[in-house]
Amino acid sequence: MKTTPFLPLLLFFLFFALLTKPLLSAPEPLLDNNGEKVEAGTAYYIVSAIRGGGGGGLSLTFNRNGSCPLDVIQERLDVFRGYPMFFYPTNYNSEDRGFVYESTDVNILFYANIINCNQQFVWKVDNYDDKRGAWFVTTNGVLGNPGPQTLKDWFKFERAAGNAYKIVHCPSVSESTVHLCGDVGINYDDNERRLVLSPQPFRFFFVKAPFLPY
Repeated sequence: MKTTPFLPLLLFFLFFALLTKPLLSAPEPLLDNNGEKVEAGTAYYIVSAIRGGGGGGLSLTFNRNGSCPLDVIQERLDVFRGYPMFFYPTNYNSEDRGFVYESTDVNILFYANIINCNQQFVWKVDNYDDKRGAWFVTTNGVLGNPGPQTLKDWFKFERAAGNAYKIVHCPSVSESTVHLCGDVGINYDDNERRLVLSPQPFRFFFVKAPFLPY
């Protein structure tokens, strides 16, 4: 069978395209408001990307029952940055901290001195709240130990509109287990701006905090 002169040329271009196109793009490092890479195990504030009426940073308050563990909330006024926090990827090493990357599982730990609750201030997704019809973000999660038993304790940061980021709860630490997936937004049903899984994500910037030992 006679080969057309165009077939070898077509095969060459297809082969070249496969060679030059990366199979999987590497995750990008998170950047703070100064354009610097976000470091694991270093304190940062998470502040609203909407200035003025968008509210402030993230903080803590008693849960919907008025007790512990504490829920994660947003400050109402943008002059308040809330509590600083640390981010710990699954492969975190205290001797070689490295950076935090987009779309990778991390624990989020508040740096807070609150004596009312004897608990860890590690973020986790609470059980479903039937009364309010939402999955709220609370604390008293487990630091590290990725696996099926800690699925609700892992979050990811992803790009939102512009240079802002959003928080996502869709853990990858146990691929074989059924788990929740959703953006983290704000619930306005009571007097607090509590964080919940929501189709409307909370958009924010990272602001590096003064040095804090942890």
